[in-house]
Amino acid sequence: NPPHPVSSYGGTNRACRTMFTDLGMEFDFIDFTDVSNIEKYIKPNTKMVFSESPANPTLTLTDLAAVSALAKRHNLVHACDSTFATPILQRPIELGVDLVIQSTTKYYDGHNVTVGGAVISATPELHARIKHMQNVHGNIMSPQ
Repeated sequence: NPPHPVSSYGGTNRACRTMFTDLGMEFDFIDFTDVSNIEKYIKPNTKMVFSESPANPTLTLTDLAAVSALAKRHNLVHACDSTFATPILQRPIELGVDLVIQSTTKYYDGHNVTVGGAVISATPELHARIKHMQNVHGNIMSPQ
């Protein structure tokens, strides 16, 4: 079976529908405000739960600790886009999240003159997988 992430974020939704479905991946885009709702969408081929908290543009919050516990019970990776909170306000890895995504274009830059992002891994194994993908695809920011 193709991989099946469960996701909530609009930008991720668009990328999944327009790019990743061509690779045979399946997705569900659901409400993350009720954790029991998420569990209803986990299938045998689900590999990841992708949350965003606070969500853009609604600023809806997800109980990251509860979603992480759910993901761990099902042996799934929990990835969270935490851009709107920044690490000053929220540290998802401390709440059990496996991968954290941050857009450096927004709060980090401050002047909106760069395009970039960061992926923070909770384990050395996930870090190695991310570094491999970065190396294969060449996605690194210019040092200027």
